[in-house]
Amino acid sequence: MKNLLYLLLFASQISFAQNIDFKKFEAQALKVAKTSKHADLIKSFIAENKETEQITQLDLIKDYVGFGIVINPKNNSTKLLPAKYTFDIKTRLSAVGVIDLDKPELTAKQLAYLSAFTKNPSTLAKDEYFRAFKYHTFTNETKLEIGDDLLLKDQNYTTYFTTKNNLIYAIGMNKTSDEFIFYKFDTKVIPNDDYLLIQMEKNRKVKWAEESKLRDVFPLYHDVRIDDIRTALYYLLREEPYKSDKKLMEYAKGMNKKLDRTNIRNYKAELNYFLDLTIDEKFWKYKSDEVLNLKHTSAHALADIYFGSGDFKLAENNFIRSLLSYRLIAAGGTTFQNDANRISYDLSKVYEKIGKPDEMIGYLIPLLNGNGSINSAAALLNTYIEQYKIDKKTLKKQLDASFETLGNLRGDGTYTYMFNGKTVFFLSVFTKTKSSFAKEVMETDFYKSL
Repeated sequence: MKNLLYLLLFASQISFAQNIDFKKFEAQALKVAKTSKHADLIKSFIAENKETEQITQLDLIKDYVGFGIVINPKNNSTKLLPAKYTFDIKTRLSAVGVIDLDKPELTAKQLAYLSAFTKNPSTLAKDEYFRAFKYHTFTNETKLEIGDDLLLKDQNYTTYFTTKNNLIYAIGMNKTSDEFIFYKFDTKVIPNDDYLLIQMEKNRKVKWAEESKLRDVFPLYHDVRIDDIRTALYYLLREEPYKSDKKLMEYAKGMNKKLDRTNIRNYKAELNYFLDLTIDEKFWKYKSDEVLNLKHTSAHALADIYFGSGDFKLAENNFIRSLLSYRLIAAGGTTFQNDANRISYDLSKVYEKIGKPDEMIGYLIPLLNGNGSINSAAALLNTYIEQYKIDKKTLKKQLDASFETLGNLRGDGTYTYMFNGKTVFFLSVFTKTKSSFAKEVMETDFYKSL
């Protein structure tokens, strides 16, 4: 990264004359400024921009924060917003833009940031919004174009840059309307020591986006735990009767590379075989958690594999097995509950795919019951309501009727209840009663919205 930065620092520093017709924008801006509360900032920008100098590539190889005044001559309106210029050292792509243009009002933190930047930028180091905003990135990155000017063309705007002392000025012209943006950035606000951290955050976001695509194509909840299967086999094959099991030995030898979300799909036969093994939990209790969870990890992985390939009936079968027959054994209740919640959530999506609307809704309701997944469950429920035109009053009646059907199935945190005549299973580390089940669901914002 350092070599690339040095290359950029010594790259061509030829500057170019600005060919933009600034007088046109000046006239329009001054006309709008007559009725704008941002008149002083507009007039100041116009005066300062007349004295700016030619800009070089060297001036635009870092991230900068500032403000943008969005001016709409047609509507005679202006809007003052936080603005950011970004440059990715790795890809050499840039972006510039304002934040929350479409929102009717800015937050208190954004207003405080704008006040500090316009009055005394040196105070921004202590500004709460700035500390997060300096890491902001855009998705519409593109390369700076070098011609008579240094300019940036994205999908919506063409932006021209100039500079003076430690300030960078820019004018962004909307490609489809008369709207334009006056930008002002201060190159001293972000400390030099922060630029490496900002680039690291950009790299992290890119990696996360790539992994998110993989998760969509190859869903696997136990992406971290999945290689525990090989550890379990290592322990098992040291003991009888497993070390005499030729098929198990063959399968273990075939798993000679670390297991992950992409290659686990090559081992469906092996995973199904592991589910048929007889494992004495008492014998392995203090020896290997990996062995104790071999069946759960295998069943949950199979469920994810079948869901990803569209085999929803097989996915349903294995999700149920991983929930009830081979539940996760974990020292912490949070790990156990998160796993159970994820299975219930994914079962809901399975039942959506196979056309079982009652189960689709029913498996999400326990997640509203104080088990740590209220937000995700409520979001998916609201999506279902909108997508399938579910009547809220009818849903509320069905929910109210379901509370009295709660049953403690085995006395080990396994519960069942009936939703619109369909049986739903769920796990909870907390003791549930009919009254507590009803109370916790009825206290949620989702229930109150029905």
